[in-house]
Amino acid sequence: MSRIAVFGLGGFLGAPVLEALESSSFSDKINYPVLAVTRDDSKYKSTDKVKYVKGDTAKDVDALTKELSGVDVIISLVSPSPDLNAAIEKIAAAVKPKLVIPSQFGVDIEESQQVFPGFLGIKQDHSKKLRDAGLKVVDIQTGLFGTADSFVEHIAPLVGANAETKQVKYLGSPKFEFSYSILSDIGKAVAAVATSNPSSLPDQLRIQSGTISQEAIVAKYGKSKSIEFSATEVSKEDALAEAKKVWAEGFDGSKFLYYLQAIISQGEEKGLWFTKDDNEVVNPKGASWKWTTI
Repeated sequence: MSRIAVFGLGGFLGAPVLEALESSSFSDKINYPVLAVTRDDSKYKSTDKVKYVKGDTAKDVDALTKELSGVDVIISLVSPSPDLNAAIEKIAAAVKPKLVIPSQFGVDIEESQQVFPGFLGIKQDHSKKLRDAGLKVVDIQTGLFGTADSFVEHIAPLVGANAETKQVKYLGSPKFEFSYSILSDIGKAVAAVATSNPSSLPDQLRIQSGTISQEAIVAKYGKSKSIEFSATEVSKEDALAEAKKVWAEGFDGSKFLYYLQAIISQGEEKGLWFTKDDNEVVNPKGASWKWTTI
């Protein structure tokens, strides 16, 4: 049975990952309690299944290393930053878990760099440093993600839908699809990986709850808002040319959603439309759970 530690409780994935780890689906494979690292343990109450460990990941490396001694699996859900990445690298190198699941999630980074060279390289560098320390690392890519209830409303604007103007501007074909994963599915997939034999796992896993086209999600959005959108389309080629110009100006965090839209505009296997996935690795024949589609 695995002893598991989790970093990064405050983001989108913290709650669904802990919920999955606490569930009966994985309880016979986990040596409880799961250690959940947080800067503010007053917001949480430890149980027999989750022990909240107070610590600032970037500042309390030595204390957290001691607290996590003997852990088999480290799961990181933190937002990437040089300080946090370096701290987790130091902690993992000292603790020597059998498996590290770093904070990847989202796009297939290597494929997305066909559109934006160097995109999210900080995540790649983090995984490489962990591997260079002799650790088994599994990167999990999920496509776009969100909750089942809010996914359509949050993602339709990303592909160009504007409810105020009742217009949608597609980059690339409206029929181009993108992969997505619902947060509860990601939580279960992470738990499945964390409780698997590390030697049986590849270095990268791509999972998806499903795929949906740009026009299909806009149609769902329009139906929910009682809006009929007027559509325009920018060709794949023109979208790529504009993306290259924007990228030449340097990374701009305020343009992150645009970067995702531009990646979608390039179609299959450019970072967000997975034509192949590893769902069978984490959930063979869908026996452990049913993937949530929108």
